[in-house]
Amino acid sequence: MKITEYEEFVQLVKKYKIFPFAELAPEHPALTVVTEDSAWHTEQATDPWLWRIRIAQEGVAAYGRFFGTKASFIDSALYPAVRTILTGNQSVRDLFEAGSMSRAAHRIYGILSEQGNTDSRQLRKEAGLDAKEDKKEYDKALNELQSGGYIVITGSAKQKESWSSMCYQTSDSWIRSVLGDVRQLSVEEAKAEVGQAIGPVCSEKAFAYFAKKLGLATR
Repeated sequence: MKITEYEEFVQLVKKYKIFPFAELAPEHPALTVVTEDSAWHTEQATDPWLWRIRIAQEGVAAYGRFFGTKASFIDSALYPAVRTILTGNQSVRDLFEAGSMSRAAHRIYGILSEQGNTDSRQLRKEAGLDAKEDKKEYDKALNELQSGGYIVITGSAKQKESWSSMCYQTSDSWIRSVLGDVRQLSVEEAKAEVGQAIGPVCSEKAFAYFAKKLGLATR
């Protein structure tokens, strides 16, 4: 069954808790799968390409590449637990000092911590990675921070005569803006919370996929 309205998309994200942008987990829905190809890039209210930004801007879900290079939406109420699992409750400073985070990722995180929500073009320029040969390093650093649980995509900024630019924010800041203060969980508590949330709505194969990615107890 295909969906045509933004509100239907919101309900799916709330139901499945973790909802990929494109096909990711086996036997698990994704935005590109539940919508018609003809609905995309119309710039109408029914355009799923716009929904992906709207749902993040409205604080309904965290949006980012949390599983490798594939983008997903995570219900905002569950994201703090997922973030705890991804970060392992380690700070950016600790990771960098231990040699477990790239210099580019550390620099980008520092800029976002100081400036808050920042569009990608400005962020890349301020990070000193705006040269053509630096694009790969910049993109890799963004993926590193998203899959590590440290930043999220928060929207897009219109650019004259070019594609819109993604905006990023630290996950800590985004969580506070959407949920306020949340209780700090241990990694094991977070894994239990995520498992309980997605278990009832995932197929066996989908749950096994997410369990492997997040280190959850298997069924």
